[in-house]
Amino acid sequence: MLFKPTVVQVRGVDGALYTLTDEKSSGATIMLRRGAKGLDAPSFDVKADEYPAIDGGFLRFARAGIREIFLPLTITGSTRAQMMALKRRFIASLNPKRGLVTLQTTEYAEVGGLLVAETPRVLTCFYASGMEGGEGSDDGVHWAKYGVVLRATNPYFQHPTRSFASFLTYPLLRPFIDPPEGANPFLSVDGDTPGKGLQLSSNAVWVDSLDLDNPGDVESQPRWEIRGPLNSRMSIVRKDDEGNIVSELRLDQAVTISPTEVLVIETTKGSQFVRRYQAADTGSEFDPAGGDSMWWALDAASTMWPIEPGVNHVSLVIDKPADMTPEQEAIWMAGNQPNASVSFLPSFMGI
Repeated sequence: MLFKPTVVQVRGVDGALYTLTDEKSSGATIMLRRGAKGLDAPSFDVKADEYPAIDGGFLRFARAGIREIFLPLTITGSTRAQMMALKRRFIASLNPKRGLVTLQTTEYAEVGGLLVAETPRVLTCFYASGMEGGEGSDDGVHWAKYGVVLRATNPYFQHPTRSFASFLTYPLLRPFIDPPEGANPFLSVDGDTPGKGLQLSSNAVWVDSLDLDNPGDVESQPRWEIRGPLNSRMSIVRKDDEGNIVSELRLDQAVTISPTEVLVIETTKGSQFVRRYQAADTGSEFDPAGGDSMWWALDAASTMWPIEPGVNHVSLVIDKPADMTPEQEAIWMAGNQPNASVSFLPSFMGI
């Protein structure tokens, strides 16, 4: 049976990338030995109370604590100078006074008889201890052995890039030029080979609901980007399978967002903000101190709810004035169809 072990990499505070291999090499390498710990489920702090007069008790809450990773490493080189040079670079890359390191793991799955890399999972850590080992040499190979301890304040592994979804759909896909049955699609690369079958859609259609799939094991905090036009109060809600609202993030003050502006609602714990910026591409990073603060528009009683694992039924609810004429309603609709999108980092219990 085909098999490929987990690929483990460490990106240092200086951006240097180190692959922790399990294969012997004639050059300088960092080998990950057997005995790594902390790569699967994190430890949990679970609080439960006893009932005073009846059997049993009840659960109060459970929380994942700071994750600790133990990596047994051997740094090798064909000469001591080669081993020392790699060791010094690696130690400098772990310096917690300069920042955080990233631990990345990649698993391989068999698809059609081939090994295909799955989406990597990353964990942001800081170096705690362990680079205090001893060195030696065997059969002309110089080595230094360590038991490196990393700690992660966010105990969950995440995808390295954000997942995106939009409240726009693109129906009615059509061939660019409608060819007869069996004809080659348009746009050949060299004029001889068949083309790519490129298609055009109709204009994007605005919708007020979508099914958002979170492939992670635990909830993820989303970032909402709302581009104009909008001139109303609104809510972003999550519904159950019966259509009942179970969570609501509400702007209870009317906000004006032009087509050249974007309202960003960042819900990540410890990094939350509600700000209006000049429009940028979807997925751009936003300065939490830039733009205009819009906290005043947020209903303090609403929640910055998370994206739960699995399918989430999400809707935009825009407050619509009553008693409008058909002409007034058409004008209002044209000015209140925001281009809304959501992004999040799927989170996992382990590698």
